[in-house]
Amino acid sequence: MNVKFYLLFMILSTPLLADVERFYAPTVYQGLGSDPSADEFTSVNFDGDWNPKNNWDNMMKFKRPPVVYYDVMESENHYFITYGFFFPRDYASPCFWIHCHENDFEGMRVTVKKPSEVLKLEGLAHGHRYEVLYPQKIEVTIEKEGHGIHPRLLRVPDKKYKTYQATDYELRSLKELWDKRDSDLFTDSFIYNGNSYSQKFGCHSWCLFNIGGARPPWSWKVGDGFAEGQWFFDPLKGSEKYLRSLLIN
Repeated sequence: MNVKFYLLFMILSTPLLADVERFYAPTVYQGLGSDPSADEFTSVNFDGDWNPKNNWDNMMKFKRPPVVYYDVMESENHYFITYGFFFPRDYASPCFWIHCHENDFEGMRVTVKKPSEVLKLEGLAHGHRYEVLYPQKIEVTIEKEGHGIHPRLLRVPDKKYKTYQATDYELRSLKELWDKRDSDLFTDSFIYNGNSYSQKFGCHSWCLFNIGGARPPWSWKVGDGFAEGQWFFDPLKGSEKYLRSLLIN
């Protein structure tokens, strides 16, 4: 291959740093359950008041445009692009305590080796991590009702579902929520690496002692030997230096 052509090809096929989150934004196959409206991901403040304790009741009173939150962490050799999906209700058919609760925030991550090789696609579902190595497409399936996220290769969509291309939703920086981490939007806290962080969204409907409450990405609990918060803050478990994060820097 001509060297100049190769260099031009590499430049055109490599995402700009400012557009990494858009370049790898997923196609979403969203399952639809007994209450399809509750299976529409949206912004945390869809009702305009930042009150986490009225979202269950307000869900049908306000428009809920599709929104996906993101953060980009960059290390010496990688990008880690985290995407988060907020739902006013985590529900079931029928509802019972813990299985149903106000607010739900589920997530996934794309790991990229610089400049543009996709190494891994991970989805989080009910405390478990599901991954596909070297995926050809960035596609995820989101469960109806409980909203667990899986790589599309590992789980087919529910019988009824809606497809979202990257152009069908707004990408919004997770910094919007991070800047409110000490507000009434969140409750409880945990310690990671010597620092205290807000742990859960507040909730009212189907909540008792906030057990089972939704967690922001920085407190997602992930198995596989990750401490609480570590999957988000330190995906490489200290094996590589981090250069920046939209949240921390």
